[in-house]
Amino acid sequence: MQIYKSQKDLTSALEILASQDKKLGAAFEEYGTPPLRKRSGGFPGLAQLLISQQVSTAAASTIHGRFVELIGEVRPENMLALSEAELSGCGISRPKQRYLRILAEAVVSDGLDFKKLDKADNETVYKTLVSMTGIGPWTAECYLLFILRRADMFPAGDLALQHGVRIMYGFDDKPDAERLADFATRWSPHRGAAARLLWSYYNGEQAKKR
Repeated sequence: MQIYKSQKDLTSALEILASQDKKLGAAFEEYGTPPLRKRSGGFPGLAQLLISQQVSTAAASTIHGRFVELIGEVRPENMLALSEAELSGCGISRPKQRYLRILAEAVVSDGLDFKKLDKADNETVYKTLVSMTGIGPWTAECYLLFILRRADMFPAGDLALQHGVRIMYGFDDKPDAERLADFATRWSPHRGAAARLLWSYYNGEQAKKR
């Protein structure tokens, strides 16, 4: 169970990928190593991912910022004390409010122990998270990739990754999650590094069009 503990670890993984895949190598040469930002784990981190589901990066940042300003310390008890009107005022949809409450209740009742979960293997973490209402593959995989920094995670359902691969490899159509997951096996055991570089590549290519 490999983990990216530092920027150096991520760079080393990308250097390996660049030597094996010319297209990733060209992207690495142009964009370099993406920053390995530290993100909050446990309830705060998973709540942020829930809020980020199916909205743009900019919208997710705005909504989450309002949520943090409202709640103060992002703790499950504080989440449960918020009203529907307050959460709606942040821009959080009713379904997501329900998911956040279910998550908060699970933590408060000791049904979800992040200290134990975060030490578990990838499969256990993934299965535990997707068993919860409102948490799908993308959210579970992003928790593993960004918060736990697991090296071989690839959120194949992510639209930016799908478009990034389409552009980089000249696909006629955007690959769906199943096709992209199969395609990404070539980058194992460094699929997480490939994903980070592909996000950087896609954002860079989009910026060139502006």
